[in-house]
Amino acid sequence: MTLRQVGGAIGIALLGSLLASAFRDRLDVTGLPAPAARTAGESVVAAQVIAGKAHLGDLAASADAAYVHGMDLVLLVCGVAALVSALPAAAFLPTAPHPGEPGATRTGAGPDATGAAGPGSPGLVTPGTDARQ
Repeated sequence: MTLRQVGGAIGIALLGSLLASAFRDRLDVTGLPAPAARTAGESVVAAQVIAGKAHLGDLAASADAAYVHGMDLVLLVCGVAALVSALPAAAFLPTAPHPGEPGATRTGAGPDATGAAGPGSPGLVTPGTDARQ
């Protein structure tokens, strides 16, 4: 559980860094003073606020395009990571035998041929001995 939480946090941090870097690289801040350009490069909201106050439609369009480009990269990386994770899982997870194949056995879960639920059916209480009864 801890490994999954740490991995998730690191993954989010890496994807956020990728998005921020791609946004800053694609944002066109030509003609802005240096402090305004730095502030616009911090986030898409900051760029939109500066574009609104300075009446710069080109900056707003550039901020939108830069953000979409960054999200495209993040989603591409997520898709590749999912594919890379799915391939070993598909290769190494055991397959369950289909009914009727040699080696297929009933485990007692689910309904049998008469429709009665077996002892391992999910959501059903199976009778057992209890010291309190």
